[in-house]
Amino acid sequence: MSDAVAALFSRPKPTPTPSPRNSTGPGPGRFSGSASLPNLITQQPLQRPSMTTSVATLTAVSQTDIHIASPTSSRTSINSFSTTSFSTSTSTSTASTSASSLQASSCPTVLTPSNPLANSAAAQLLSRVSEEIKQRPWRPLPDKRLQINVKRIDLNQVLQRPYVILTLGDQSYQTSTSEREHGDWNEGFEFRVTYHAQLFDSLQLDLYDRSILLRDRHVGRAEIKLSHLEGLPESFTSFYEIWDRTKSASTMSNLAGKKTLSSNIGAIQLRVHYRYQKPPQPDENFEPPMSIVPAPRLSNELEVDSDFLAQLSEAMMDDASDTRFQKYEDPENREAGSRQQAELKFATVDDDETVVQYPILDMVGSWTIAPETQKVVKAVIRLASAFGQGFELTNAQILTGVVVLERYYRDVTSERMDTGLATLEQVEHAGYFWRFSMACYGWAGINFVGKGNGIIKDFIRWRSDHACAIDFLRIPKEDLLAYEFHASKVFHPSYYVALDRATNSIVLAIRGTMSAFDTLTDLVCEYQQWKGGLVHGGMKTSADWFMANLVPQLVAYISKHKVSALNIVGHSLGGGTASILTMMLLDHQHEFQSLMNGHFRIQCHAFAPACSVSKDLADRYRDHIRCYVYEDDIVSRLSYGSMMDVKTMMLGAVEAAAHMGLTKVFLTGTDEDWKSTLDTVSEVRQQIKNAAIQNPKLYIAGAVFQLWRHLDEHDCVEMKPASNRLCEEVLIKQAALSQHLLGILDNAFPKARESSMMIPSNQAVSPTTLAKEKTIRLTRKKTN
Repeated sequence: MSDAVAALFSRPKPTPTPSPRNSTGPGPGRFSGSASLPNLITQQPLQRPSMTTSVATLTAVSQTDIHIASPTSSRTSINSFSTTSFSTSTSTSTASTSASSLQASSCPTVLTPSNPLANSAAAQLLSRVSEEIKQRPWRPLPDKRLQINVKRIDLNQVLQRPYVILTLGDQSYQTSTSEREHGDWNEGFEFRVTYHAQLFDSLQLDLYDRSILLRDRHVGRAEIKLSHLEGLPESFTSFYEIWDRTKSASTMSNLAGKKTLSSNIGAIQLRVHYRYQKPPQPDENFEPPMSIVPAPRLSNELEVDSDFLAQLSEAMMDDASDTRFQKYEDPENREAGSRQQAELKFATVDDDETVVQYPILDMVGSWTIAPETQKVVKAVIRLASAFGQGFELTNAQILTGVVVLERYYRDVTSERMDTGLATLEQVEHAGYFWRFSMACYGWAGINFVGKGNGIIKDFIRWRSDHACAIDFLRIPKEDLLAYEFHASKVFHPSYYVALDRATNSIVLAIRGTMSAFDTLTDLVCEYQQWKGGLVHGGMKTSADWFMANLVPQLVAYISKHKVSALNIVGHSLGGGTASILTMMLLDHQHEFQSLMNGHFRIQCHAFAPACSVSKDLADRYRDHIRCYVYEDDIVSRLSYGSMMDVKTMMLGAVEAAAHMGLTKVFLTGTDEDWKSTLDTVSEVRQQIKNAAIQNPKLYIAGAVFQLWRHLDEHDCVEMKPASNRLCEEVLIKQAALSQHLLGILDNAFPKARESSMMIPSNQAVSPTTLAKEKTIRLTRKKTN
């Protein structure tokens, strides 16, 4: 390879770390700058030789197309030189090398018809460069990376010094400030894109006009919703419209959209390079786990889970396996052996990812929290940054939006499915295992529902959580096999394991949200691909902890004591984690059944569970997981997708109520004042339901039962089979959060039992019938 070509391809790849927003030079994260030629094969900027080039030379270069093979072996014509501004200065070594290889004189070379020698030299240079590019091995586009090349703008107004800020979640880059009206940057930037980000996030490009004395003027915003890249080529060049608005187009209501569509001020030309990540494919050969698997059949996950199998074999061969359960209430009293357990990798962070740095958090976190927790906090910040894009409301506007939505949903009622009441057996079964779920909250939860010995008395007891749980469950001390009531790690919820002699089963109870670490687990709501569907990242990692650290001991105990069933229960966060853990264990059901000669069952009872899996997975395990939800409990409807809909509804509500003013919204608004506002909110809601690409939701796993207060007698509660489609919309109601509390469910089950006993025509509904039910319709009462 000639020295000139070697000089062109000699520059190493920069590290893609976001640059500060206020930087004007080529910041980190770019794969080309205004003074460098982009190489679309290696994603590296090219260094040009130091030589004086005439306008004719630039014209010859701009008219040369370079063919580059894509990863799919198709060849694409890319005019990568046409808009690049050349620099006339470079390093001394590069200049000398280029001068010697091209035998360039110290005088400028002018390309004219009368100078064929110069024309020949330029043509030879272009020919060598083009041939070198063709012969280089093609580098495929990196997975989970989005490359954006900002080329130019075309506006209906004149800008003096334009620049663009590109934002994707917490990743933000800035182009250089151009001295040209149309920008002509040709600068590239690379973003990391997770599958979750592809589902929900949008790349925003904010155009500014830099001012020397005053504040930079925001001109407009263009947007690329990542989910809209499905079906498009991996590399393409297109214009994206710039709107005279700062809000995200993906979160606009119909009302705002109509106004925004009329305020187009121009377009920005971009080259997009992205390989769309394929959605999870459901397992066509999946067979729902029934009674017994005739032959030892390992799933794909089991085959790679060698650590679990090793621990399982060790536990089953240990004669004293039941003594290996850990029992402690204070995390500082752990045995030294517990620290030797294998650490779980945080599922939503890859070690090879380029993670955005947070200097303040790194400094403060190093003094106060563990590195694993600090890592999780950063992940939560990333999710919050992505969710907050386009949500540019003041505190007063947010409060206004909440009031308007509460007023709207006051007249929206959930249509109850006409499927009859649950059987008496189903109600009693739910009430029986509810006791185990509530006992996991220890003395505080038991006293919250008024069934303890008194707050002060229980608080001062030695190991109060342990003692109160035994008293509440009325079991012998030795039957509380393992417990951990004060877990002090993320993805490690509190739990206990008890032997239930009445049902000859082991009960694993997982506590819901009750600490800051539990809250972090809730907030790590990034979707992950799992079993051909989607799963809540934080709950999935929590379930992984139980599989690695507790399940082998459970299997060993079951093998020794011939227990006939494993019941996993939980409330809220614990219910979602219990559901996912049950799905994992059902893959190993043949292991349990082989220990009990085929007579063993695994079942989950989740109370007010959080949404945890996609719908296909939720329906797959209806025969093994039962979930119980009280009316319009908001927690059982929450997922990242449903909150994206709430975000759009909030923006629409603020816009719809703009004509009312704060006084009418909070105090003096009449039905006539509210009518147009509520009609507009209803239009936004209908827009969400009819959207071509809807936000993917997570659902409650398994068969769902809802507890309802009787329409006429509010002291009477009915438990009815329902569909998990209730998770498709969050209802903003005053009582929606209080319906999640322990006391509500604790009072509901005895009343539901009374209702079930009083109605003789009580018929059960099979899970297959429920799966065919139509989507629950939410109706709004007509106002006069």
